[in-house]
Amino acid sequence: MGDYFVMLKAMVKNRTLTWFPGLLNNSRFWILAAGIVLSVNIAGLVQFLIPNGSLQMIRIEQAYGFVSIFLLFVAMLASPLTKAFPNAPYNNFYLHARRAIGVLAFYYAALHVGVSFFAQLGGFAGIKYYSAEYRLSIVLGVIALSVLFVMAATSLDWVVKFMTYPRWKLLHRLVYMAGIAVLAHVVLIGSHYADINLLSALTIVAVLVLLRFEQQRIRNFIASKRRKS
Repeated sequence: MGDYFVMLKAMVKNRTLTWFPGLLNNSRFWILAAGIVLSVNIAGLVQFLIPNGSLQMIRIEQAYGFVSIFLLFVAMLASPLTKAFPNAPYNNFYLHARRAIGVLAFYYAALHVGVSFFAQLGGFAGIKYYSAEYRLSIVLGVIALSVLFVMAATSLDWVVKFMTYPRWKLLHRLVYMAGIAVLAHVVLIGSHYADINLLSALTIVAVLVLLRFEQQRIRNFIASKRRKS
């Protein structure tokens, strides 16, 4: 029995020695760690600048929502941007980091939902007081959050191997559904999108940039298929 525990301890030690350094050398780990640390700092900064109250909760959930949208945009831009500029430096790093960026988009979206729905809006008990427009926005937000959860849960390497890459890639096409749902969600109830301002203008520009690169990628794909045929 003693020899068994010695052997088990050696196996655990060997696995730790090979797994832990690999984790520290993985850029995705550091991106995720930086994102989590940033979320804590955002909450701390808002609490420091704004007195305790409803405005504080509003600013925290808004900050988390904006960061989530930005990260989702960066993750969605990775493929069309690198296809448009295949020789650009750090393309491989960008594509490798895309999964971690997508996971952080879900993480910040979950924080946004947690703070806004439970801390600000009173949870499920307050649903009956919402307008039809607000309820629709919540449904769209839930759809987007669900898609981001599925994408985050399937971002591990062993899941990709289990699913096979073509099926995994097809599943992650749902990111476009999440993007549309998020955009409709913020336009319906986002106070910053009631008129044209810096934030709404930046959002419009980001959507146009993404659509432009997606259009170019589709054109390149069609041209490649024609050349092969």
